[in-house]
Amino acid sequence: MLTRHWAIGWRKRPFDRALIGASVMVACGAVSVIAASTTTLRIVTGVLMLVAEAGMVVARRVTPAYLGAAAALVTVGAGLAITLLVPSGLGSVPVLAGASALPMCLPAGPVRNAGIGVVSVVFGVSIVVVSGSLAGLLAGVGAWFIATRMVEHAALQAERDRAVSLLAEVEASRQALQEAAATEERTRIAREMHDVLAHSLAGLSVQLQAIRATAAGKGAPDWLAEPLDRAAGLARDGVQEARAAVGALRTAHPRGVDDLRTLVEGFPGEARLHVSGRPGRVGPETGHAVYRAVQEAMTNAARYATGSAIDVRVVWDERELRVGVRDEGLPTGRRPSGVKGSGTGLRSMTERVEAVGGSLTAGRAPGGPGWRIDVRVPVGNGQDMAHGSGSPRPAGPQDAPPAVGAEGRAQR
Repeated sequence: MLTRHWAIGWRKRPFDRALIGASVMVACGAVSVIAASTTTLRIVTGVLMLVAEAGMVVARRVTPAYLGAAAALVTVGAGLAITLLVPSGLGSVPVLAGASALPMCLPAGPVRNAGIGVVSVVFGVSIVVVSGSLAGLLAGVGAWFIATRMVEHAALQAERDRAVSLLAEVEASRQALQEAAATEERTRIAREMHDVLAHSLAGLSVQLQAIRATAAGKGAPDWLAEPLDRAAGLARDGVQEARAAVGALRTAHPRGVDDLRTLVEGFPGEARLHVSGRPGRVGPETGHAVYRAVQEAMTNAARYATGSAIDVRVVWDERELRVGVRDEGLPTGRRPSGVKGSGTGLRSMTERVEAVGGSLTAGRAPGGPGWRIDVRVPVGNGQDMAHGSGSPRPAGPQDAPPAVGAEGRAQR
């Protein structure tokens, strides 16, 4: 079995950043515990740091906003307690971490501004109490600055996510326009060839036959009649070839399975292509149905799972081609792009695939978050296979995509 693997568009994932943040919190907790003066105080400091870390985990992963806000406030409170109990420790780190997470859990407007202000003032006053200097109020200013920067970053991320979704929409529309323009141009050329070349050759054939008949009627020698016969035959063959060329020009050459690699490479977000198995042969209509299904699935992921990585898996069998497109769900703290589809994308994909003898299933991905679309089409010989295409060279072996019932985001 041939195998090759492509991983396109990789970026550092939110999980990696969360792991770094947790490591920093653990390190700060260790420093604070060591800085505590008594064993009891060390135990209390360690527990408070664990509470602070648990609050951050809940604040960034729990969906209800009020629970996330409560968890962020727990982190801030634990950090303030560590700051007061162990002034030489690093209790300010959990406070700043909670202050950065709190705005994301509060609705925009007065409520968010009030929350940021209260946390900043309390933190500044706590530092003043610990240090005995009014310069400690600058810590409150730092907390306010970090919180507002997080709000700005979230707004920038939302605009970027929307831009990625719009770019995916624009690219799909651009390809459709290119195909329509190419088809129109081929039709124009075919019409010109038919009107000029084919008609001219047909007229030439008629004229040659008339000359041959005239020559025969006047008793022309064979050495003159034979070239006329050959010329007339060539003219007739030219007419047939011109008509065949016109028919070929009128026939569209749509994108197919071979073009999936280009599709994934050109996707504006994070996407990976995995191919396994020995490539078979599929016809142009079948390949185009697969290509359009993958394109629509990736565009849907950009709309509704904005910021998620997308995996496209192509699995070749002797009798069947299976293609699965899966996203990882909406990342924590992110919102859908807000770009709405027509509402008929899933139905259109299903009808297109079923028209070539295949099947399409869609639904929530098994064993984890996200959405999955699976396409199965036949591989083999037949009328549609006469000018079939293969596939991008395959990747490491993958399991067959499971069938998933259409549910959840069926409005796609």
